[in-house]
Amino acid sequence: MKYDAGRKRQDLFRKKQQKKPRGPLVPISIAAVAVLLALFSLIKPFQFISNININPANVTVPAFTPTPTAIPTPTSIHGGHIVFTCMRKNINQICMIRADGSGYEQLTSEANNAYYPVMSPDAQTIVFALNQYDLFNLNIMTTKDGEYRKLTDQIGNSLSPDFSPDGKQIVFVNRIGDAPSALWIVGSDGSNPHQIYAGTKDIVGAAWGPDGSTIAFTMVVDSAYTYQVFLLDLRHADTAPRQISHGRTDIGGSLDWSPDGKSLVVFAGPVEAREIYRLDAASGQLTQLTFGGNNAAASYSPDGQYIVYNSLRNNNQADLYIMRADGHSTRPLTSNPEPDWQPQWGP
Repeated sequence: MKYDAGRKRQDLFRKKQQKKPRGPLVPISIAAVAVLLALFSLIKPFQFISNININPANVTVPAFTPTPTAIPTPTSIHGGHIVFTCMRKNINQICMIRADGSGYEQLTSEANNAYYPVMSPDAQTIVFALNQYDLFNLNIMTTKDGEYRKLTDQIGNSLSPDFSPDGKQIVFVNRIGDAPSALWIVGSDGSNPHQIYAGTKDIVGAAWGPDGSTIAFTMVVDSAYTYQVFLLDLRHADTAPRQISHGRTDIGGSLDWSPDGKSLVVFAGPVEAREIYRLDAASGQLTQLTFGGNNAAASYSPDGQYIVYNSLRNNNQADLYIMRADGHSTRPLTSNPEPDWQPQWGP
């Protein structure tokens, strides 16, 4: 899964926990606007840009623009389940759907907001952040029976979890008080939560690489809401993380690794016109994959052939879409009047 960056985000958390359903339900249109504003505040870009340049110096643009052409239903080899944040009755919950659009299920029915779901490599558990007692704690759910329990307990505002490739550990972003948010690791059984990188400024998203020894994360560099992508080598704890993104100052907070470990998917652009990009981990080159629709929070399929992401292309309604990994053949996955966002593709 900036401020006076820290203070502003803490205020955001307090506001969200106070939102409890009372009286008549908020009209769907108002609820949709509210969650989209909340979404963009969590992954707010660095600055507003009057006109987006879709081909800056270090961006490779495909020969033709992706088209909304339907593709065959994914087979089991690149199917799996997609967990995502879904606003239902004005509260953010955790939902799940199969990659072919079937099997939709709402997994939580909480009175407080839940965010940042991610599925374990064996598909047995789902970790997500839940607002509990003034802080966001990580919770872990078993997919077999839907039962869940705390994974972290009042150690700070714990967000943006991701499993290690073997499923035994979870990296996440944690903020304690007014200090900058940092990278932490906890065992998948809740054991030994500890900080692994303090960072120089706020960290907002983390993704554990397929090689098991590299963690990618997004961190503020120049000013609030200005993120860059860094790689942390767990084999050399005394070595500073390496910045791999350069030349853009509007990269968003979420990111996800390709299964082969060669690239990541990120989003960038002004708040009204975000696009999905592939970021080469070795060279730092960005390749634009979407063109229009206002898109964010992309995640690769288990075989790397497809990417799921959230988009506002349907009359500013937040829905999930799937496209090929090269940016072509986009198709809708959800179409709910209430917002669906923050998808993560699991087995």
